Amino acid sequence: MPPHFAPARAGALRPLTEASRRGLVGQGLCSSQLERVVHEGPGPPFQLPVALLVRVGSLLVSVCAVVPEDSEKRLVGQAALCQGANIQKMELPTISDAELRSRARGLLLGIACGEAATGALSLTHMVLELGESLVARGEIEPELLLERWIRLDPAWRPRGGSITGQALRLYEEGFPAQGLAEATARVVPDRSGDGPLVRVLPIAIAARRDGARLKRWANQGASVTHSDLTSRMAAVGSCLLARDLLTRGLDESLARVGQALREEAPLRLAGVLRHPTRGDTPELGDDAVAVLSQATYALSESRNLEGVLQEVENQEGSNHGSLPLAGGLAGASFGFDPSSPRLAKVDIALRQRLEQLADRLVDFEAGVHASPVAPGGATPGPD
Repeated sequence: MPPHFAPARAGALRPLTEASRRGLVGQGLCSSQLERVVHEGPGPPFQLPVALLVRVGSLLVSVCAVVPEDSEKRLVGQAALCQGANIQKMELPTISDAELRSRARGLLLGIACGEAATGALSLTHMVLELGESLVARGEIEPELLLERWIRLDPAWRPRGGSITGQALRLYEEGFPAQGLAEATARVVPDRSGDGPLVRVLPIAIAARRDGARLKRWANQGASVTHSDLTSRMAAVGSCLLARDLLTRGLDESLARVGQALREEAPLRLAGVLRHPTRGDTPELGDDAVAVLSQATYALSESRNLEGVLQEVENQEGSNHGSLPLAGGLAGASFGFDPSSPRLAKVDIALRQRLEQLADRLVDFEAGVHASPVAPGGATPGPD
């Protein structure tokens, strides 16, 4: 049984800001627990299990804001000792609404800019359909996504030989949404796909402050057409990375994603979830892990969207899938640059639709995060 911490003394509690309150509730501390901790003082002892501290992770400083000041060092020390890990206090990254919207727009427009360089925009249109469906329905609904994707103009449909293209063909021929990914894997065996890494990126905005929901939605979005573990976990990883890049640097973001997927990611995928060091080169190939490697390597070498996309284009053995992923990650990291020459290759109507979706996703996330109950009746989960 994990140890618990001593009860608070009356008057020893420090103020809890509304931002900290929302953050703690969003990370898995329910409202009733929080109110008891803040208000009951020396009544029935308030007890914070170590498991709760691990769950709130980077919000440890907010947890410490509701315990007696003289207990703070003991709280941190006991948690680190019991978990065999160094738990450090960190301030939760803050970002203004204007900057968040700029980066959200940058994420979606970066996808389009990267894919436009390949001469196709199928992934960009799938991104739009997934994002608009999520905002409208509040959940990832596989059958609805498939219906939206098969109604795309043929010019924007995925290549017929791709995993996603084969899945859509089977669905149009009457195969049901349930089991479609497994059936597609039998048609296109022993392959992981890069498409899900890009098409789930709107979820990075829509579930920005709820890591559990983000992982669930990203996995569901990938699983519509891809059943293999590598594709699904790479999609979750790219989505987590985009989410963190909205407020953090690449080095910290990759470390956080690697930690979040440490028990789930295949070994090869885990190997690319770290900041490239001198002498490293991106993986060759067009599978999910290689594409993620190529995109993160380019991001480590450049400081703006144009530089990142040029780096991908100059890589030996890079492929079309890495350009939209790298563009999306760069946009999340650096924000929207209206002067980018790459935007000239994106149709103005498509650009406006992407900008509108970015704002809707930001508003959607703010509404969900302010509510104790998520769409579909699910309570917010831990990061």
